[in-house]
Amino acid sequence: MNLSIKTSLYFFPNSIGLCNSFWIIKSQALPDLPKEWIETCVPETDKTITVCSAGCTFLNTQLQQAINSATPGTTILLEPGISYTGPFELPEKMGDGWIVIRTAGDDDLLPPTNERITPVHAANLAKILAKPGLSAFKTSSRAHHYYFLGIEIAASEFSWNLVEIGSSEKIIDDLPHDITFDRVYLHGHKTLGSRRGIAMNGRRIAVVNSWLSDFKEVGFDSQAICAWNGKTFKVVNNYLEGAGENVMFGGAKPSIPNLLCSDIEVRHNHFFKPLSWRVGDPSYEGTHWSVKNLFELKNADRVWIQGNVFENNWSDAQNGFAILFTPRTESGSCPWITVQNVTFEENIVRHTGSGFNISGRDNNYSTTHSNHILLRNNLIEDLNGSSWGGDGRTLQVLGGVHHLIVDHNTFINPLGSTFVNADGLNLPNENFVYRNNIASNGVYGLHGSGKGIGNPALNYYFPGAQFHHNVLTDGKTSNGGTVSNYPTENYFPGPMEDIGFQNFNFGVGGDYRLLAGSSFSNAGSDGLDIGADIDALELATEGVLSGLNEVCESQTTKTEHDWVPSSISDLLPAPNPGTNSFFIPILNHQKSSVVMMNLQGQVMDNVKASFQTNGWFFDTSFIREGIYFIHLQLGDKVYLFKWIKME
Repeated sequence: MNLSIKTSLYFFPNSIGLCNSFWIIKSQALPDLPKEWIETCVPETDKTITVCSAGCTFLNTQLQQAINSATPGTTILLEPGISYTGPFELPEKMGDGWIVIRTAGDDDLLPPTNERITPVHAANLAKILAKPGLSAFKTSSRAHHYYFLGIEIAASEFSWNLVEIGSSEKIIDDLPHDITFDRVYLHGHKTLGSRRGIAMNGRRIAVVNSWLSDFKEVGFDSQAICAWNGKTFKVVNNYLEGAGENVMFGGAKPSIPNLLCSDIEVRHNHFFKPLSWRVGDPSYEGTHWSVKNLFELKNADRVWIQGNVFENNWSDAQNGFAILFTPRTESGSCPWITVQNVTFEENIVRHTGSGFNISGRDNNYSTTHSNHILLRNNLIEDLNGSSWGGDGRTLQVLGGVHHLIVDHNTFINPLGSTFVNADGLNLPNENFVYRNNIASNGVYGLHGSGKGIGNPALNYYFPGAQFHHNVLTDGKTSNGGTVSNYPTENYFPGPMEDIGFQNFNFGVGGDYRLLAGSSFSNAGSDGLDIGADIDALELATEGVLSGLNEVCESQTTKTEHDWVPSSISDLLPAPNPGTNSFFIPILNHQKSSVVMMNLQGQVMDNVKASFQTNGWFFDTSFIREGIYFIHLQLGDKVYLFKWIKME
């Protein structure tokens, strides 16, 4: 068999994947990525139920009866342009076949696979309405394998949870599971608002190619999506509006003891707050919705946040940070809760008062310290406390965050107050790495409460930190923005606009690639340009605003397999780590393809892969030491492994 070559920046697992839980680089353990993945291709069914005004299996007034009568492997077709008023309950069914609930009509009236739906499509959709204060859909315990395709779900007045998955189940096996929303237009009331789009408390719940808007409330938190009592989630290629937190994991006490919201994939979404919600903006519409942040983790493990655009965040009901990783134990009643194994990479954050707020623990309550968080290859632009409110802090680290790595980011924050701000006496942030970043030193640089600026703050709050190969611009000599105030191997070139960007453009909408010949080209600790890899970043986010991103490789999901491994351990590359070769065992009759990539997603053309009698053999003699991805497709299942080459 020949090596299958693909050109995407990343390969996105459709099912189980990601082995060898930690990567090791120079004694630093990088976060564990999700261990379970969700496939979201449209499932095949072999039976059809029609719901319409006349001449159908069920009348439009009988949608609940249609849902109750559907057996696994059934598609329920709803009449376009008709409103069905809920709440409708999704009952538990026997068997693992899917029940698809969708608008009837030609598929050409819907966006194609891998394209986001928009409000423009509403005229062609069946609409499910929630009564005031109630849900449009809710689940019974253990309800499973429901797939919503090409419908509108809307609030007739204010609604608490437009879709309510889960009802405080106390054991994980009772949770609803395997529920997918694909190309769904889901929105709160335009003028009255709604608290939450989807309360996503189940297992293997996915929202893809969808549009969620107008989730807003006065005096309370509101979200497009929120989960606090479940695990394994996929949120990919969506438009997401929420006044409180556009998306949040945690925030309420899980009814399942010791549960962490885990195995979370958040990719290629547009997180957005309309400026019409901002008091004082020319477009302000007159209702003061409570605004907090764009994305928050309060209870989370193994989270991959990649290729998103986060846009518009200001100080209001909170202090203006866009991204929060802040564990909350619900007043100490859930002492196991933490935030750990978070990979935040290749994202754009723009128009915000402050950037990241990361807490090590929940104030004085006992909890496992937040740990293993990676911020890599991200861009923040227009971070400005004067314009958007707040203190203009790029990265705030509080109360003992362990194994935080900040690597190859470009932070356009010339009007910010600090690029790192620390607090939390007697709780050091262990194993902190800050390298290869571009940021403005700002007014106070790296500041620690009670310890001043630069080295004193670094030594107290981040003992033993790696802090090197950073470009720190706009240094204010009177406030410690000098070479002598920081560790060696960092650079202080002057104003940010003078360091050699292709087009600084006043720090908003610029081209932040370094010019050829810049002093900081190929000057990183790894030989790459300091700052974010803008080419890779643009490739990862290029479909976010248009809503065109790969979510599924085909229109349907096949369910027959020649052979399925009994466990992932049957497929592990060995040896790992290795030197000049490794092997992946595969039965010789199983259709498979492989590709190997570096951490930037580039295909390794100088690796020779050949299929032998019982698996794939890789000759890695001609690549340098480092970490690589192996993407293996086995039938319709996709697996992603990490392999480490050592000399």
